[in-house]
Amino acid sequence: MTEQSSLEHGAWASFQTRLRAYVRRRVDPASVDDVAGDILLRLVGHQQALASAENPSAWLLRVAANAIADHHRRRRTEQRALDTLQAAAGDEPAADTETAGSPAAALAGCLLPFVRNLPEPYREALLLTDIGGLSQKAAAQRLDLSASGMKSRVQRGRVKLKQALLRCCSVEIDRRGGIITYQSRAEHCGRSC
Repeated sequence: MTEQSSLEHGAWASFQTRLRAYVRRRVDPASVDDVAGDILLRLVGHQQALASAENPSAWLLRVAANAIADHHRRRRTEQRALDTLQAAAGDEPAADTETAGSPAAALAGCLLPFVRNLPEPYREALLLTDIGGLSQKAAAQRLDLSASGMKSRVQRGRVKLKQALLRCCSVEIDRRGGIITYQSRAEHCGRSC
């Protein structure tokens, strides 16, 4: 390794350490890797903007802050959907009567059959975590998996669930990710939601 590449490697490692520390102070521990990775992807995708930024440090912080805000917004939307799904499944009463008759609540009632039709590892992961309320760490211990293995199954399961839902239903969402309306595509789906 040349002296210059060693310096670049050291600078890169230092940057990643500082970035992870910045993210760790702002998100839950289980999400640090995902958010830091998202920030790095955004930086790679916008290298030209970084190179032309008048103040690169401020630009980097703005990108990181936006990614963290997106993460929190996405988590709130997911949590609302999960709460509605649990209420529709009969696990608990709907906490928000305003959303009880909403399109999100109606669509949430359709999600459980989709979850149950997922391939085994993803179905089990989502039933334990998103439906059953276990933390990913507790679910991993229950299934004798690593925490990262469970996290991967949950993420992939959510992607597969979303794909199945969107094959069956046309969903219109607002700019915050909330469901405005949906319509069943009966030709793609054996259900009528």
